[in-house]
Amino acid sequence: MRDQMLSGDGGMSTVEYIVGAAVVLGTLVIGVQSWNNGLVSRLQALVAQLQGIR
Repeated sequence: MRDQMLSGDGGMSTVEYIVGAAVVLGTLVIGVQSWNNGLVSRLQALVAQLQGIR
């Protein structure tokens, strides 16, 4: 183990890939949820405007 650390093996381990993927996926989910919430509020405002026109 110590020899690997000293040799400078710069490759990522499986755990590091999993953690990285989880961070990317979590960020993507938060972004999509935020965008969806904004879209829903805009559609609700549009429906309210259309109901006010009638």
